[in-house]
Amino acid sequence: MMELSKYRQSFKVSKREKWLVAAALASALVYYMVDFFLLPYLDSSSAMTEKIAIYAKRVTNYRRLLRGQDSVKAALEETHRQVVAAEMGLLENNSDALANAELQGLIKEMVRAKGLNFRRSDLLPVKNVSPEYSKVSTHIEMTGNLDQVVALLTGLETAPQIFFIDELRILPMEINNPKNKQVSTSLMISGLKRAQPDSTMPAKKS
Repeated sequence: MMELSKYRQSFKVSKREKWLVAAALASALVYYMVDFFLLPYLDSSSAMTEKIAIYAKRVTNYRRLLRGQDSVKAALEETHRQVVAAEMGLLENNSDALANAELQGLIKEMVRAKGLNFRRSDLLPVKNVSPEYSKVSTHIEMTGNLDQVVALLTGLETAPQIFFIDELRILPMEINNPKNKQVSTSLMISGLKRAQPDSTMPAKKS
């Protein structure tokens, strides 16, 4: 018993040694926590930060594209409105023959409304100015006062329909009498219509 007691006394741990052992255990625990929990978390956090930055750039680009689509859409809608407004001035008939008759009727009505004397009119061939539109023209001759001719020209410019004056000739009825305001007028007037579908094209099979 005496020997065992002496043996225990020889292996008695001092306070300093206890503190060193506790410090070593604490260090091992901290290392374990850092190695298995903190470092992986930091790595995942860094990766997530990079992903967030990438996603943020993508979202910014998507928003920029969406804003661009909105501006393009608005421009297209405005262009469509302008086209619809402009097409209100087209002749109503798409057929070449009917459009010719419509143009002549409108011009005759305007000539007579201004007090001019309608003498004659000649139909001219319809010309395609684009795949969508055709130009319908007529040549007219009339007589009347110069102020009546000016009123007719003003009426053509302000008419609901789109009219073009391609040729204009005005000659006095009496060259040696400046007091006589009677003139002889020759006009070539054109209007626009939608192009007549080509009847020679084969019909589509349903």
